[in-house]
Amino acid sequence: MNKKLLIFSVIITIIYALFTLNTLFHHETWADEAQVWQLCKHLSLSQLIVHLQNEGHPILFYLMVMPFAKVFNNIIFMQLICWGFMCLSVFLLMYFAPFKLYTKLAIILSAGFLYFFPVIARNYSIIPFLVFLAAILYYRTKQHPILYAFVLIFLANTHIIMFAFSLVLAFIFYWENIIKSIRNKNFDKIAIYILALLIMVLGFYAVLWELSNTTNNNVFLEINLNNTFNAVLRILILFFLNAYNYDIYINMSFPNAFLDIFLILIMILSYILCWIALSINNFKVFLIGFLSVLFQLTIYIIAYNSFVYVNRIFCAHLILLFCFWILFSNKEFNKKCCFFSEKIINILLFVFFALTIFNGINYTKLDLKYNYTGAKETAEYIKANISPDNSLILIDNEPYMVSLAYYLSDSHKLYSVFRKKYLDYVIWDKTVKTNYADLGWSQYVSYLKKQNPKKEYYVINSISDKKHVLEKTQTKYFKLIFKSGKMVEPYEGYRVFQYIGK
Repeated sequence: MNKKLLIFSVIITIIYALFTLNTLFHHETWADEAQVWQLCKHLSLSQLIVHLQNEGHPILFYLMVMPFAKVFNNIIFMQLICWGFMCLSVFLLMYFAPFKLYTKLAIILSAGFLYFFPVIARNYSIIPFLVFLAAILYYRTKQHPILYAFVLIFLANTHIIMFAFSLVLAFIFYWENIIKSIRNKNFDKIAIYILALLIMVLGFYAVLWELSNTTNNNVFLEINLNNTFNAVLRILILFFLNAYNYDIYINMSFPNAFLDIFLILIMILSYILCWIALSINNFKVFLIGFLSVLFQLTIYIIAYNSFVYVNRIFCAHLILLFCFWILFSNKEFNKKCCFFSEKIINILLFVFFALTIFNGINYTKLDLKYNYTGAKETAEYIKANISPDNSLILIDNEPYMVSLAYYLSDSHKLYSVFRKKYLDYVIWDKTVKTNYADLGWSQYVSYLKKQNPKKEYYVINSISDKKHVLEKTQTKYFKLIFKSGKMVEPYEGYRVFQYIGK
């Protein structure tokens, strides 16, 4: 044990923990975070398993969150799960990773590690820990086959984008430990290797079974192979653009066009050179990474074309880190090294991750300065000004209202005229898509005209839906009484209207 490295790793982890925890405590829950909590809160385990085919995510993260959601009413527990896994990830990186110190620090300060993984509470936040644990165990599978098997199936059950990565590693385990043992007639540990492989197979089957009907149940994940070239181009651009500065994509403008484009090109160049270095030094490891990232990009192209989030992008970057982790951990690495030395590769990794640092700092500052979403602010206004006993609150856009439903869960209910029921969580079916595209609010007016005139009625409109300009088009029926302030997430501001029609 290296005591100096251990102490230094603990110190860096504590600093990281305190910095990110401060941001987390200032962070308001947004739709995707609230959706997980609301599902775990309102569904039984059997209902959740059925619903996840609609959701498109494996069950692992929900199983972690569900006990807390059933007992408590505060989403902070889900946030702390994600934050805690990221703190453990930083420690594993600092203490076990075979990278240079400057490379490790660049990774820790990168956008994914500084903000998008520890602050945005999603299933992606537990992936770095599992990837790093897999890297540590990669050359120790003979000593810890069962532990390695569980790491891989846990990884596969976090998100579909990690499925191919886990599957490739499972195949390597099968080849190295079972096939080679049979060929060499070494049967000492063959039984435990087979048991580990069976655990993996069952874990992978669980993912396929859970998500087998997702594209039929989730209208937002329709597989579309039309305009494939445009889709590929868009994904590749966003893959680097969003990692460099997500704000550019959100605002559709380059604040410093020449400098931004130059630095993005440097990022792309360093990324390509990393893969070239990997292929030269160890083609087997290159194939692990290449096939895994290619699978992830394919998922984006055919199903997640509109949702190239920073935390998803960084899952691909974690795969790259895994590949170099096991490359540098190989005692024969220096003998195989050709043009790209370990020092050059560390510099390339440093440059690549360092170019994302501003992205993380920028979003940390934005989250500390503004509300991340208008949901909490709007909920506080509703609680203070609208009686839950003699009122009915109607909503338009369910996917953007679920965070508001979370903040109002102890006082008010939100009613969807389209679905004809109160909103607890989002169901990604044709109803929500129709609701998503409503242009005239004629259904609301028609519905409200038939209601009890002695009751107060309100409608909440998401600011993101710019086609809903009620202040100008429906003044005969609605009066604007509240508008949420500036927020980081542009799709989750809210306007509250009081129905004044007769």
